[in-house]
Amino acid sequence: MNRYLYPLGALVLLGLSARASAQTYYEQTFRPVQPVRWHFDLGYTPTIGTTSQYFQGGWTLGGGLTWQPRPSIPIALRADVDYSAFNATRNLIAINEAADQTQIDGGFGDVFGLNVDAEYRVPISPRVTGFTLVGIGVDHMHVGLTQTVAVGSYLCNPWFGYCAYGLVPGQVEVASGSTTRFSWNAGVGLDFALSGGQTLFVEARYQRIQTTQPTAFVPILVGLRF
Repeated sequence: MNRYLYPLGALVLLGLSARASAQTYYEQTFRPVQPVRWHFDLGYTPTIGTTSQYFQGGWTLGGGLTWQPRPSIPIALRADVDYSAFNATRNLIAINEAADQTQIDGGFGDVFGLNVDAEYRVPISPRVTGFTLVGIGVDHMHVGLTQTVAVGSYLCNPWFGYCAYGLVPGQVEVASGSTTRFSWNAGVGLDFALSGGQTLFVEARYQRIQTTQPTAFVPILVGLRF
């Protein structure tokens, strides 16, 4: 986790120390800050710790809103809905092949999450604002292991203009499981003001789901607030 959070965290902490002597909070943007701002984001999501033994790094897509009722106060409430997808490692496939005595060709893990965070914002420069966030959430995780089999399907040839029934490779789940658990997260990020009143942000957060063996990953996201 450290190698992903430290570089961005150092920049945010630098901004915090630079502004420590300021008497009032003021975040400069090209337009007045609205109490409610929407956002969407996407990025790469490496797995860490024990989780990396079973799932490869994947990707995350999400969105949500930030509520800052008083622009003069640097504290906001943020809600996110995210979807993350990962491929299984050869280690996870081999373990389940040995346990079930079944051929397994691939696997995946999907995570749907709802997070609510407190966000603390500190201007670093006239157009850059650093922020830290910490919160809790609920995540639904589905894991599936697949096997390649021949399945029946209609095959069409547009050149000769006919269709025929035949066999094509397909994926079927030979084992699966789902669970819904509580989670917590913490992260840091930077906001960059744009001329249209929006902000472009980059953030990294540590996400930990309270499964039997904790599931941990670090979404590194780029997003847009508007």
